[in-house]
Amino acid sequence: MAAVEPGARTRVLDDVERDRWRRFTDPGAARSYAALHILARTVIGPIVGRDPAALRFDRSCVVCGLQHGRPRLIDDPTLRLSLSRTRSVVVLATSRAGPVGVDVERDDAVAFAGFEEVALHSDDRGRRRRERDAVPDATAWVRKEAALKALGVGLRVDPASVRTPAPGKPVVVVPGLQPVNVIDLALDLDPDVDAWHSAAVALVTNAVSVKVHLH
Repeated sequence: MAAVEPGARTRVLDDVERDRWRRFTDPGAARSYAALHILARTVIGPIVGRDPAALRFDRSCVVCGLQHGRPRLIDDPTLRLSLSRTRSVVVLATSRAGPVGVDVERDDAVAFAGFEEVALHSDDRGRRRRERDAVPDATAWVRKEAALKALGVGLRVDPASVRTPAPGKPVVVVPGLQPVNVIDLALDLDPDVDAWHSAAVALVTNAVSVKVHLH
């Protein structure tokens, strides 16, 4: 996890990343994109023993084949990756234990009319109305998004068809696919910068216990 401030470190980006970074018309989105990919390279480089600038990624989209899909590390395919960002926070998850997914959102990003209908399962909507301590919308969303990313299906599965997974235990989120274990992430952010975020990480596994190391 990191706050957004890419600075001169953009030199570690490859041509694909640099080209996409320069295409952003929104300066905030450009900064967060660059910061996320700089974070990924500076973290992953030491893990696999390579120069961060020399890392090679395949980003082939499973739908269209273009280079805007989930990144796969060509130099070490056994290291699974997942990335997520807002304008001010970027998050990277890595795993050798299995496919991983991570998601971070501003809490107010889900505060719009119709969120329930497009994002929450009917069971979640009912629980939300009945229980005062129901899972907050942003928490429900990042858990679900992290799980779908770990499974490699993303939003090709209608999120409203998926029950929000309870954290800390393996749960079948999509019928016919493997279970995932979702963990809520406690973000240590400066409240004066932008503390109102929710985040979760998910691992495809049958294991009841999943250890998460935060950096």
